[in-house]
Amino acid sequence: MLKQSYQDALDRWKKNITASDNRLFFIEDTSVAIESLSTAEREIPGLDVKYWMAETNFAALDKQLKELGNNRHASVRSDLVLHLSKDLRELAQNKPYLCFTSSVSGSIVNKELNIETNPLYPWLDNKSFNKWFVPNGCKKPISLLPITQADQYDFRANAFKEMLAFLEQNKKITRRSEPEKQQNLDVEEPLIIICGPSCAGKTTLAEYLAGKFGYYHIEASDFMYLSYYQRHGVTSTVKIGDFAEQALKDQPEIVARQILQNIQENKANLVVVTGFRSPLEIEWFQNYYTGEHPILVCFVTADADIRFMRSVSRNRDETASNRDTFDSADKQQFAMGLGEIENRFDSSTIKNNESLESFFSFFEEKYLKNKQLSPSKHLATSELEKLILLALLKEWSGRNYFTTTEIAHLINDSLSEKPKSKNNISRYLNQRLYPYFDIKLIDGKRKYRLSNTGYGKASLLNL
Repeated sequence: MLKQSYQDALDRWKKNITASDNRLFFIEDTSVAIESLSTAEREIPGLDVKYWMAETNFAALDKQLKELGNNRHASVRSDLVLHLSKDLRELAQNKPYLCFTSSVSGSIVNKELNIETNPLYPWLDNKSFNKWFVPNGCKKPISLLPITQADQYDFRANAFKEMLAFLEQNKKITRRSEPEKQQNLDVEEPLIIICGPSCAGKTTLAEYLAGKFGYYHIEASDFMYLSYYQRHGVTSTVKIGDFAEQALKDQPEIVARQILQNIQENKANLVVVTGFRSPLEIEWFQNYYTGEHPILVCFVTADADIRFMRSVSRNRDETASNRDTFDSADKQQFAMGLGEIENRFDSSTIKNNESLESFFSFFEEKYLKNKQLSPSKHLATSELEKLILLALLKEWSGRNYFTTTEIAHLINDSLSEKPKSKNNISRYLNQRLYPYFDIKLIDGKRKYRLSNTGYGKASLLNL
């Protein structure tokens, strides 16, 4: 089975990845062996555990185990198959891949428990075998364990450790080091962080700064969605608000780290970041930003009634048009730490209850007067990424979503040269997730439009 899984993955890899002979990939297969149901020749449910779980209810399994003497012992095994690059194959006696294995033993619960999927760690869920599996030494199924304890019983852990040690030993990876802290502030142009509740005017101010001064606008929530998609996929029923709240408690740097990396990758000069929700995010960003620009934090707010009316008039998919829902979202944001940010940066609070003209002029007068600003004109990008961003920029006002085929048509309608293939665009969007795109499943098809960060980058590329 593992050989077949590897071969299927290899075929897809060669089809979609250029220069694949010099690159690595790995696949992971999980298998479960329930002792009283398995034989020496066959593990049950084995590698079919995902489909078995979909077809098996606890009452039927419990009855079957009791009829067989109530031996509830089980083990969960992880097999990691690492595809070797050409140079590593020479070191591994020309083997095309190496396999790393680890397992955990335990038992099946005596009674099914009510379990909700952990928003931040989706493998601690209510669908997989983890909801029934109690590791030896524990009293609860692994899905109910706190993450520090669950990590100790993660059946994949040792396999990953062995694989990473092999790659590090052969100089394919290096350990991540903590970024150096900011030392010298050689310029007066500020890197601006704008915080505040929904519909206070954060994005409006950031887009004004981008249009007038050439700031690269980065929206923090785009990176929170990126983390969410990486863990849950696009179709998950886990609420993004619940995920964000849990993430900021457990990993307050989850967004800030990605934003710093994005600033470095894009070689951006002037940057404005909107949407941090926790003071710990700001602290981490301030500590590990290594650029030369002083960091300016301001808090934008407006009366709740005004913000709600803006929410209704904007009619955004993700913005509540019901007052109770709007207030509930507000409460959750402040629970994440927004209120603490407001208190900490009270002297930098700007009220946005009046006209946009007075809002913008007050900000400029207070923070940017007499400053020489050098716009971020040349953000780093690939040719294909630039074409995708600029094609979707033309469709920004409609806020519509597009399939990869439709994006290809948008690009080719504006090109006089050789048309771009839909396959190239699909490959770009499917190989990894980006903070530049909102993703939505419509009629079973994945569709894309620019996120606020994508709009910020595309606007600068369009200068």
